[in-house]
Amino acid sequence: MFHPDISAGLLANLTLFSEYAAASTCAANFNSHTLSKVVCDPGVCPTLEQTDTNVMVGFMGIHHPGNVTGFVAIDNTNQLIVLSFRGSRTLGNYITDSKYQQVPAICPGCQVHKGYYWAWGNFSAFIMQPINQLAAIYPSYQIVFTGHSFGGALATLGAALEGGNPSRPIDLYTFGCPQLGNHDFAEFVTAVTAGSGYRVTHSDDPVPRVFSTQPWINKTWQYSTTSPEFWITTGNGVPVTASDIQVIEGIDNKSGNLGTTGSDTSAHIWYIGNMSGCSTN
Repeated sequence: MFHPDISAGLLANLTLFSEYAAASTCAANFNSHTLSKVVCDPGVCPTLEQTDTNVMVGFMGIHHPGNVTGFVAIDNTNQLIVLSFRGSRTLGNYITDSKYQQVPAICPGCQVHKGYYWAWGNFSAFIMQPINQLAAIYPSYQIVFTGHSFGGALATLGAALEGGNPSRPIDLYTFGCPQLGNHDFAEFVTAVTAGSGYRVTHSDDPVPRVFSTQPWINKTWQYSTTSPEFWITTGNGVPVTASDIQVIEGIDNKSGNLGTTGSDTSAHIWYIGNMSGCSTN
């Protein structure tokens, strides 16, 4: 099942959080030790440029395995606490991506990507402490986890594992997120993030389906995609409108990205905008 388009309000949210995800590539954000504004290269994050933000925690390459990098920011304009994870940029990131063997974890029958599970597990205690502290200081602010690619995988695990508290719900926005586990785990994530999870894909970006389409992986490990999917159908570098995004419902639904056969790696870099917020970092 799919819906032909989305609301203008949801497009605005997807745009905002795609820029937060892109900003995680910027050293000024992940190296920040002061209350600095979230920044990107000029013109890359126009919405954030007009938003009242402060980086509260920056982190880079810590808590191995994973080489996890990103930042936590306060958004006073939209009343948000945002955790943004960077995608794969370092050897440690790529090694974690390649640990596609699955481990039983999280829920009955669930099998989860070993690299991503270990990366989040080694990092979670470090980052949840300041997030919980900020949630206490700003009780009316919504917590949002976001990330691109590898960063989307970490954001998904974090939201699924930490978002079950009804007094502290977590919204999830990912862009080009790879598959994280088997069908049982996809069902778990879909249920836990229902109404608050937005998995965005673009055209024939190969990353969101790589683990289920490579024979050396899927002959041993079964990977599924979560629901719903928000599939951008426009080309690279093209402005995205609400009618350019199809809502695909159902685990492993091939009406969207999963049903494509191309491998346009440029589609992985361009979502609603350029996902490299800072090209030199």
